[in-house]
Amino acid sequence: MDRGLAARHGVPYVHLAAFAIDVDRVRDAAEEHEDPRPFAWEVFLTARYLTWRCDPADEQTRSMLEDAVNAVLELRASEEGVLGSQLPFAVWALVARGDWPSSLEPWFRAWKKKPRELEKELAKLFAEARTHERELARFAASFVIDPPLAPPTREALASMAADADAQP
Repeated sequence: MDRGLAARHGVPYVHLAAFAIDVDRVRDAAEEHEDPRPFAWEVFLTARYLTWRCDPADEQTRSMLEDAVNAVLELRASEEGVLGSQLPFAVWALVARGDWPSSLEPWFRAWKKKPRELEKELAKLFAEARTHERELARFAASFVIDPPLAPPTREALASMAADADAQP
């Protein structure tokens, strides 16, 4: 989580960053237990969170998303194992699928190669999005990690698990 971005964008950024970090922590912990979740489930779940919680047409939200994506990409370029690093891939997936505006594509200009294999794997999850969202949100919410999930993450996952049928 970027302190400057938290100050600039406030609660929406903090909740987004906490969600991405927490879901990534669950993925890391689950991998240690040879968990059978599908490849890129954390990217999918983050994309569904974004779809539900963020409107890229809103200028403030768009600015926050661009700043968050750039911050993660900059960290990934300088460090290994950045928690929440699935966020740019989740945004990219929404753009590549046509769910979000193609005008966001320039954010990924620095990528030498677009994550086409990731797109193929995510397509399988998006084919039954509501079912996978509900199952993965329940899984992430119930997975025990230390420190525990942030309260906004727990609330978002509970809402995603309960309301998957009502979400876009």
